[in-house]
Amino acid sequence: MPHPKNVVELLQDLVAIPSVNPQGDPGTEFTGEQALGEYVVNFLRTLGAEANLHHVEIGRPNVVAEFKPERPAAAHLAFAPHLDTVSVAGMTISAFDPAIRDGKLFGRGSTDTKGPMAAALWAIREWAQSPARARSCIHWTFLGLMGEEAGNDGAAALAQKGFTSDLTLVLEPTQLGVVTAHKGALWLDIETTGVACHGSTPGQGRNAIYAMRRVLEVIEEKIIPGLSRQTHPKLGPVTLNVGTISGGSKINIVPDRCRAEIDCRIVPGIDGEEFRSHLESELRAAVPEVSVQVQRYSRPLATDESLPWVQRLGAQARGFATAPWFSDASVLSSQDCPAICIGPGSIAQAHTRDEFILLRDLEEGADFFRRWMQAAEEFSP
Repeated sequence: MPHPKNVVELLQDLVAIPSVNPQGDPGTEFTGEQALGEYVVNFLRTLGAEANLHHVEIGRPNVVAEFKPERPAAAHLAFAPHLDTVSVAGMTISAFDPAIRDGKLFGRGSTDTKGPMAAALWAIREWAQSPARARSCIHWTFLGLMGEEAGNDGAAALAQKGFTSDLTLVLEPTQLGVVTAHKGALWLDIETTGVACHGSTPGQGRNAIYAMRRVLEVIEEKIIPGLSRQTHPKLGPVTLNVGTISGGSKINIVPDRCRAEIDCRIVPGIDGEEFRSHLESELRAAVPEVSVQVQRYSRPLATDESLPWVQRLGAQARGFATAPWFSDASVLSSQDCPAICIGPGSIAQAHTRDEFILLRDLEEGADFFRRWMQAAEEFSP
């Protein structure tokens, strides 16, 4: 396999390997995480890791790599970027040609999240090839997770197997702030039903689109204003957005189905099922022929900033932060596996048509993770 000479060349290698999440319209025939997972496993094996692919779906593996100390481990710490990227449809640059211009490295995943992944891998390389490796008292794990961009399936599979750590660094572009809290995503399908009939005699049927109009009025005029009462001190209020709507099959048929998808961003302290049930009750009071079903639920993150390892990381990083988006951290996080998000780069560049990461941010990230590994070896909570 090729041997990158620095973190920039490593990121170029990663970006050049397509790993687009196949759900929705990927914008390319090259989907899945298999090829990227193989590259990462081989890279880590050359550094002495016990590294393997764990398939969650066909052609869609997690990477699990471990560096175990010769002495009893004082702690178990993990890096956990995701391997997949969002669609490349509509990009204005070549998605898999990692060009460098004006101090920026362009390409899909350069910020989200192959840039943070490259920074961590390069720090691991420097640590593994130094005398610190032989003296290590930390059990280090590197997790390359599949499916984060649609379903968090890789993180869920790992959590179901009982993965634990003293702290897991879920790698996202946070400008090296430690994100200890972020909102959760509750995606709901709302459906109204009616009675189909010929469009020339609409009085003999019941129009499901009209019913959905009443649903949307309730959401806009009652539900959304009421969300301001469900506020988190750091993350702010629960939010709700109607993202899609579809209904009917032909112009001359009264539609008997109409469907809308809504994106609810909930905060710690809000139970997803209770929120769904309450929303359905509110809507049915006005529109009896409505149902609300969960399409996807990623719970919010709330990691205790006073935990010793979290405190230590915060002292090394740019303090603590929150985020409106969701991540694998909330899926992995538990009492036995505290997790946070951190990484170089800006979330403002994630998912964009001309995605890039600043080279200085990438190099700063590699140096930060190197210093984190060094500090962790010297720290005993």
